[in-house]
Amino acid sequence: KLLKISRLLLIFFFTVAVSTACKKDEPEKIQPDSSPVQQLSRDDNSIEGNLDAVFADVALVLTTSVKKMDLPCGATLDSVGELNNKFIFYLTYNGLNCQENRYRTGEIWITIKKNDNWLNKNTKVDVHFFDYEVTNVFNNSKTVTNGSADYTNVSGGIIALLGSGINTVIHRINANLEITFDGDSERRDWKLHKMLVYSGTSGNLQVAVNGFGNQQGQNNLLSWGTDREGRNFRVQCDESVVYRQACQWLPSSGILRYTYPQEALLATVTFGYNDNNEPISGPECPTRYKLDWGQHGQSGTIFIPL
Repeated sequence: KLLKISRLLLIFFFTVAVSTACKKDEPEKIQPDSSPVQQLSRDDNSIEGNLDAVFADVALVLTTSVKKMDLPCGATLDSVGELNNKFIFYLTYNGLNCQENRYRTGEIWITIKKNDNWLNKNTKVDVHFFDYEVTNVFNNSKTVTNGSADYTNVSGGIIALLGSGINTVIHRINANLEITFDGDSERRDWKLHKMLVYSGTSGNLQVAVNGFGNQQGQNNLLSWGTDREGRNFRVQCDESVVYRQACQWLPSSGILRYTYPQEALLATVTFGYNDNNEPISGPECPTRYKLDWGQHGQSGTIFIPL
């Protein structure tokens, strides 16, 4: 009997030990967390705004004469060079933008073929970024951009003539960039495939933004790459995002879908909300956007200030 009891006790302790070891080896379940996609939505909005400002500067430089050039705020045209049948405009930033909410430094080079004219349909220029740094003067957040983009005037014409015989101006941006955030030395891949359709009249313009990128079977991609923490992400445009001049070019409507494939984290951003978390109407300007997120069967809704 004693021998039987000893054997039973031995089997019991062995079973407990094996069970405990197996439990230790089991991977821990990832707890639902929407903070990555919240940060990504803020970063994506900031980066797009910073880049849109550059492309607006490019159009400005290319539609005025060198002698009477109306330069962007806080920028200087160092020189205009010639290489391989192309003109190169060397633009340096070192100051505040016109709205005085961003401080910019760094260089961009604008390359256009000698016989091309930015006003003509399907004219394409190359834009190269060299340590283009933008600091938000309100919260001191900072991004640095390096890389290149091709910028195409799909429709021809210029935005300044909208309402004067021109109803729309369409631009396309195809960019392959590296971004660093807030002084971090790690560069993150950031690809941008963006279509912009401008309409309206002077002083009351608007632009509708769509994505035209394709990657791994996904379409309508506006951007994709790695976020500030090195996680892979995708941003798809489910409904055109509309920005209005009367609202300081803040996004007034539209829907974007943010995905972290490896974390099974998905969020939908809907633009056009006010401080009461209600949809804006009429001429009202937005102050927030809505973020609906889901991960591992859990979900939530957050309203984030623009």
